[in-house]
Amino acid sequence: MQKPNEIKRHIQAIEETRKITNAMHLVSSVRAKKVIRKMDYNRRFLRQTESCMKDVLIAPHLADNRYLRRHEHKKRTYIVISGDKGLAGAYNTNVLGLAYREITEKMCRADHGDGTQKHTHNADCLLCGDARKDLTLITIGMMGQEYFHSRGIEPDEHLGGVTQDPSLFNARTIAYDILERFDKGETDQVFLVYTPFVSGAAGEPMVRRILPIRLSNYILVEETEPAHNIMIHPSEDEAFEQLVPQYLVGYIYGALMHAYASEHVSRMAAMQSATRNADEMLDKLKLQYNMARQAAVTQELAEIRR
Repeated sequence: MQKPNEIKRHIQAIEETRKITNAMHLVSSVRAKKVIRKMDYNRRFLRQTESCMKDVLIAPHLADNRYLRRHEHKKRTYIVISGDKGLAGAYNTNVLGLAYREITEKMCRADHGDGTQKHTHNADCLLCGDARKDLTLITIGMMGQEYFHSRGIEPDEHLGGVTQDPSLFNARTIAYDILERFDKGETDQVFLVYTPFVSGAAGEPMVRRILPIRLSNYILVEETEPAHNIMIHPSEDEAFEQLVPQYLVGYIYGALMHAYASEHVSRMAAMQSATRNADEMLDKLKLQYNMARQAAVTQELAEIRR
């Protein structure tokens, strides 16, 4: 049996750890609640923007618009949103694992296993050599950058600190950068990989194509009013050109907030579990401490009687 002093030091160390995990749980709780309140406003904005876009998309001659054009889709851009920190359960592992599988399955002919293996250079691999130019990888969050770096895939662009500040300014910067790449022909398709916030908890990570735009994406979106009652000035094409950037900014802003809320909810669950485990360990150690003290007292009494 350990000595009482050794057990006491162990108890003190666990109590300090418990304070940290409990504080992290409280901080994540406050931050998650703060961003959840903003998500509803953005959701309403997106709903209205999508309704307007659907009204315009019905126009037949709009098929030639640059944001609707069908390319060969060889060049792909992936924007992967993860956290800057760990201690959030399986949050980072899940979203980054999905992103890695998606990229290797769609961009690579070589076998890279289940996504846990390190990326190895291969002559048939579309992620290597000259064919690497067909992939543009943008990571948002330190964990994503480190994840892909460890697998031999260097991100083309990394945005640090954005996940801790899901602001409209950051969303606008990302959206305009993507639009510039798309307009210059540097990419044919743009995908967003993030974790949605669903029913008060982190949902399953998802991959969403945000460019080019398809009318099929808006089948379930309600129209503002019957299309024949709408007059669009100066033209449907001009209106669509104005709507697409606003839609992308709103969607990326919503994705950043969803990812932020999901990360903190996951961290809350992880820290709550850690705090509960600490409480259980403290109960056991305190029992051991009392038993050790009692044994020491009994031994002292026995020695006095001698």
